[in-house]
Amino acid sequence: MLWTDEAEELLGAAPAFVREQIREKAELRARKEQRAEIDAGFIKSMQSGCGHPGQRYPDPQITADPIHEAFARKYGVHANMTGGNDLAGDAEKYFFQALEKTADPDAATMAYFHIPFCCTRCLFCGFYSETTEPGAIASYSESLAQDIILTGSKLRKTGRKLGAVYFGGGTPTDLKAEELELLIKTVRREFPLEPDCEITVEGRLFDFDDEKVKAVLNAGANRFSFGVQSFDTKIRRNMGRILSREDLVERLNRISALGDSYDAAVVIDLIYGLPGQGEKEWIESIDCGVNETGIHGLDLYQINLLPATPLVEKLEFLPPMADVKQQADLFMAGRQRMLEHGFDRLSVAHWGRDARERNRYNLWNKLNVDCVPMGAGAGGRWGGTRFFQQSDVCRFGKVISKGRKPLASAASEPSCAALISAAIGQIEQCRIDVEALERVAGKPLLNQLMPMLSLWVSAGLLKIGDPCRLTPAGEFWSVNLHYLMGRKLREICA
Repeated sequence: MLWTDEAEELLGAAPAFVREQIREKAELRARKEQRAEIDAGFIKSMQSGCGHPGQRYPDPQITADPIHEAFARKYGVHANMTGGNDLAGDAEKYFFQALEKTADPDAATMAYFHIPFCCTRCLFCGFYSETTEPGAIASYSESLAQDIILTGSKLRKTGRKLGAVYFGGGTPTDLKAEELELLIKTVRREFPLEPDCEITVEGRLFDFDDEKVKAVLNAGANRFSFGVQSFDTKIRRNMGRILSREDLVERLNRISALGDSYDAAVVIDLIYGLPGQGEKEWIESIDCGVNETGIHGLDLYQINLLPATPLVEKLEFLPPMADVKQQADLFMAGRQRMLEHGFDRLSVAHWGRDARERNRYNLWNKLNVDCVPMGAGAGGRWGGTRFFQQSDVCRFGKVISKGRKPLASAASEPSCAALISAAIGQIEQCRIDVEALERVAGKPLLNQLMPMLSLWVSAGLLKIGDPCRLTPAGEFWSVNLHYLMGRKLREICA
């Protein structure tokens, strides 16, 4: 199917993890309409009709078994976006105007850097963008450094200081040691940072050798986040991962040791619901991470089965995956195990062993904190407007070479965005504080929220208190509560 350049640019402005799904849907619809090509108007017509009507997200059922039966399905894996309306015109102009209008110089601020390269693709991954190629990465690193210099000069004038910087992807650790060092040092030189700024480098343990670790630490990073997913070697190999359990443990302990003198936190992700993973394998992975390594934080995530990932195509050749009820059991088993290990609960999915793990970027992201988008395909927001950068690496570099910031699109957030984000942030921390939400809204909310909250109590998802607390079942279904709360707050603010 032929795509015009303007249509490709619009597609490039979409988040990486939904881009292939949008392409597939667009081409399927175009074929049904017997179109010869897909242009920008066609893509915009799809976007204008992609709302989420309330009937798609039914209220919970009152049942004696809420962990298994409160809902028939998960409404998503990540928090519901607050939505917005596309702004016509120059996105770069909108962004720099937003920086100039900064009202509160003391407000929390962060930046996200996207590194769209991976040397391999895990079967479940929906974030893959570009195959690792040394020449392309070197060129991209230079372009990104120029983006840092350009953006930093504008950012310093706002008086804001960044409390969190996150290098995600893709796989940032696929970069060479000198490329990682260049980017982090440029950030520290050009961006205004808080003294305790959390600087995270995400990646995989494979090929993240001592030279890279030392370069990153010496440059100023103080947090690592590794996608381990499972310590079970067989399950890992089925998912396209390379290192064995023994290799993982050795590398994690080595990196923790190297980072000790820098007070650097080492955090890992584990996933439940993978093919062939029962409760025994799940708990063994948790115990391995806690007991056999020196990690400072642990994230327990549910498998996200995206339609465009290779995992969907290979399911018939793999052991069975857990259904939603089995995933609920794995969630409960993991939750109990982390409590037994004495880890602190930082959010629904995040656990910390000690004060090194602050989980600042991840929590702020849910709270809609202003975030500077950096790198091809990065998304961010500032002062009520969302921005996405050009995702095509070549186009990204060409725009930078002309001395411009490669922003592809901008969208104004609805007036209720701050309120919805505050509510989502509360749910992420397993609570609901109506008085705090009223302070954000600037008006009473209790009477309008009470019918919904009372239903959640009856459904076994919420306990009344000051503040209200999610039950364990409410924690498992927290993403559904995000969607329902967002829908209700939109109704209130309409």
